[in-house]
Amino acid sequence: TREPAYFLRDKWMDTPVMREGKVGEAYDYVIRNFDALTAAHGYVREGEYYRAERANRDTVVLFCHFGLECVLLSRLMNISPMLLWHHTCAAPTSVTTVITEERREGRASFRVSAFGDTSHLYAGGEEVAFSARFCETYDYWEERHD
Repeated sequence: TREPAYFLRDKWMDTPVMREGKVGEAYDYVIRNFDALTAAHGYVREGEYYRAERANRDTVVLFCHFGLECVLLSRLMNISPMLLWHHTCAAPTSVTTVITEERREGRASFRVSAFGDTSHLYAGGEEVAFSARFCETYDYWEERHD
């Protein structure tokens, strides 16, 4: 939170630590392929929105780690993934649902209707894993600290 660039979608990867880790290159690779996936389903990225070339009601299911989930959502939301990485938590096996909305003909927006949903675990009598979280209070050493 000390680095203002992390809050900016076009600057977060330009910090020294991100440049050293070549994070921008990895992000661009993922986004380029994600844009190809959305285009294959009729939604072509144009600047800040998606052109609905072939509007549809397809269901696309992706299985991925929380880190990648935040990268993909950051693209759909036009925000820095740092905001999602540090201010949200999607536990292992949780479900995030994203829908398209064609508010104007030919222009689509993606909207998250559920994020990190674990109701299926509760329904099955399973506890939600703590592994996606950090300690709730620093003095409780039984929980993750770093």
